[in-house]
Amino acid sequence: MVLAVMCAVWWLAPNPVAGQGGGQAPTEYGGCPAMPADFHTCALEKAKTFTPPRAPDGRPDFQGYWRGRPGSAGYSVEAIEEDDPLANHPLTRWVPGPSQIVDPPDGKIPYQPWAAKIGRRGGVNFEKYIDPRTACGPGGIPRDQEGIGQILQPTGEDTVIWIFEDFAGPNYRTIAIDGRPHVGESIKTTNGDSIGRFEGNSLVIDTTNLSANTWLDDAANFHTDAAHLVERLTMIDQDTLHYQITLEDPKAYTRPWTMAWPLARNVEPGFELLEISCRAGERALPWFLTLSQYYTGNKGATPPR
Repeated sequence: MVLAVMCAVWWLAPNPVAGQGGGQAPTEYGGCPAMPADFHTCALEKAKTFTPPRAPDGRPDFQGYWRGRPGSAGYSVEAIEEDDPLANHPLTRWVPGPSQIVDPPDGKIPYQPWAAKIGRRGGVNFEKYIDPRTACGPGGIPRDQEGIGQILQPTGEDTVIWIFEDFAGPNYRTIAIDGRPHVGESIKTTNGDSIGRFEGNSLVIDTTNLSANTWLDDAANFHTDAAHLVERLTMIDQDTLHYQITLEDPKAYTRPWTMAWPLARNVEPGFELLEISCRAGERALPWFLTLSQYYTGNKGATPPR
């Protein structure tokens, strides 16, 4: 448990980018405000006038290490208020922050009534189940994109590789950009089937065939295996990407909805991704269940030690 908490603190702690010191969360990215809704509006305008570097094949060159927005993003894609009980919890200490959702304007996931009772804090998922990532499972999409990752565009290959530093160990996505169709509907995987294409200066990634075995955040928000995700990556300056993802799921949501946040290039000399060997030999799940029951009000459960 100590290891899991230490990993969570390390993963979600604010990380300074170029020009930011003292470990403070940046107030802007690429000349745009850090607040997701404001960043989204500003970034869309800046992208219109920025010409990104090109790879040898002439496509926009997104290669490098990219760090997601620090702060509250990993805890909840919806806003976390200052007076939230978990913001001062002795174990979790969630970071207050704005919603990552830029559409709809209220910053809320447009759940169908049945799904709202399962997802979101206080629902069935949060009260009864352990976050798959806490038990060393993969983060999934778009959760991994909030951390640190590396984008590769192999010369002469019709693929984009996105590698993540994740609790489950080496986690990566292979995104085909050769125009192939999606695989059959009966095939389901954690990261689904991602097909990419370039639209002007943007990389657009269309993902289907998701297994629904991951959560969107620590708050237990979720999608089903009918989810369809469309990500759009657009460079707004040399060291800043505008990351936008739209989720559509006719089983769980009343309408498509969109999140956005910046990805900042990591320019630290000698930086490399490290494997977090969490999943290998993981045996703490029964203890996590007891801990969860204790902290959610079942005082008959054994207190954590």
